[in-house]
Amino acid sequence: MKMNLKRFIPGSSLLMLCLVAISMFSLTSCRKDDTYYNYKTTAGAYNGTTYEYLQSQTGLYDSLLLVLGRVTGLADSLKTGSVTLFAANNSSFSLALQNINQARKDSLPKVLPPVTLSTMDSTTLDMFLARYIIPGKLASDSLKGYTDGRMAASIRYGYNMQVQYVPTNAAGFLNGGPKAICFSDPKNSLFVKNWVRVNTMTVDIKTSNGIVHLLPPGHDFGFGYEFIRLINQKP
Repeated sequence: MKMNLKRFIPGSSLLMLCLVAISMFSLTSCRKDDTYYNYKTTAGAYNGTTYEYLQSQTGLYDSLLLVLGRVTGLADSLKTGSVTLFAANNSSFSLALQNINQARKDSLPKVLPPVTLSTMDSTTLDMFLARYIIPGKLASDSLKGYTDGRMAASIRYGYNMQVQYVPTNAAGFLNGGPKAICFSDPKNSLFVKNWVRVNTMTVDIKTSNGIVHLLPPGHDFGFGYEFIRLINQKP
């Protein structure tokens, strides 16, 4: 979904509109699904590292691999560390870029030039990319005991993300459907209405050194407004 960010600049009056839209999204995106499913949302095991898994998925994670190569150490964590990755695919990065560059185009008083994943500020990329990597192996079943989910510190900067098991229904059986994890950026807020949330589309891909959960194409990499604002602070 393309964000309407006309006349957007850091501190502009559209900040409130953006936050309202984000809040509305957070209230609906991680509810239990009341419909019935019969498709598989787990993908078993991959014989290789988490980084090699991304490389093997031709045409899906090129953008993620590109930004991993622009920051120090995060690619290595997917090669040798024991980590859980919430993987954003090419569409997620395209959506973020579209929103960022629309904001730059509409910025006043000075229009900012467009950016790409290769040219945007690497420090900001590092900050937000790290939020998608959690130390240790976080399987979906390990979250079942947390009714309201739990916090999980990202691999860098001590930033807390929130993870919650989301049961669904299938074939007439309550909570017998495909597994999902609600992955949330709490925005350092105690109030759920301020969180930005996304449900996984596939969970528990086990690699030789970690676990991968796949995020849907409609996820906006960086979780929206804050990422756009910080990227656009740079000319």
